[in-house]
Amino acid sequence: MKRVILTGSSGFVGSRFLRDFKDHFEMVPISLRTTPPSEIDIQNGDSIVHCAALVHQMNPPPEENYFHVNRDLTLELAQAAKAKGAKHFLFLSTSHVFGDSGTIADHNTSLTPETPCHPTDPYGRSKLAAEEELLKLADSHFTVSILRPPMVYGEGAKGNIRSLVKLVQKIPVLPLGFQHNRRSLIYVGNLCAFMVWVLENGNGSQIYLPQDEKPLSISELTSKIGQALEKQPTLIPIPRFLIFAFHLLNKKQTVRLFGTLALASNSTESQDSKKFTPPYSTQEGLNRMISEMKS
Repeated sequence: MKRVILTGSSGFVGSRFLRDFKDHFEMVPISLRTTPPSEIDIQNGDSIVHCAALVHQMNPPPEENYFHVNRDLTLELAQAAKAKGAKHFLFLSTSHVFGDSGTIADHNTSLTPETPCHPTDPYGRSKLAAEEELLKLADSHFTVSILRPPMVYGEGAKGNIRSLVKLVQKIPVLPLGFQHNRRSLIYVGNLCAFMVWVLENGNGSQIYLPQDEKPLSISELTSKIGQALEKQPTLIPIPRFLIFAFHLLNKKQTVRLFGTLALASNSTESQDSKKFTPPYSTQEGLNRMISEMKS
């Protein structure tokens, strides 16, 4: 049984990974708050799954805090792991490294691992800095896998997706009938399954863009939320010229609702040509999240 050192086991993704796969791996949860990387019991052949991070916040702490946690501690952990003979380091990064949260100008564009990164917040900048340092450590004996997930939703999720669910619950008519944007997202159960796939089938050091089966427009996402709530809202289409006008007034909120941030499909095929398939559809993921919200 593969031995996995797991950080961030109390967080949103790490706790789900531990819960779903505690019998699949020999899990060793550790806290970087209490245990310096040099003192962690890392053994020859171990894999490291690094989920711990200082995440994006509405009222962020100083930028140096982000770099200390997300870059410096990550690098210390990876250096210690490599020195002790670990074989694989899986780093949970973020699509924030690409920069702004989408575009309203081009709804046909897709981001790839080769797309230039221009992060605009401390979270994205610190994660990109960590990626760059980690890839310098990669070699034939030490695999570095970097995952850049888009918005992660699921049971216990906070933030924008939860706000949208509450909006659909309360308001029967919404101006969210725009069908041209495309936004990638990923259910937490799919992300954890993808992490397992990378540990078992990944082909060398690389950057991955995990996501659900396909990007959705705001209209499609709202309809799926309504289906999960058994309460379909009436969606009013918004013409593009109005979206551009809204963009002048409130860029961030307009891009968040009507912008495109679509990840290209990953060429996730290993040497044995086994391809990853998300175990949950987006509808199943939303159903599970909303069921938990109701309970």
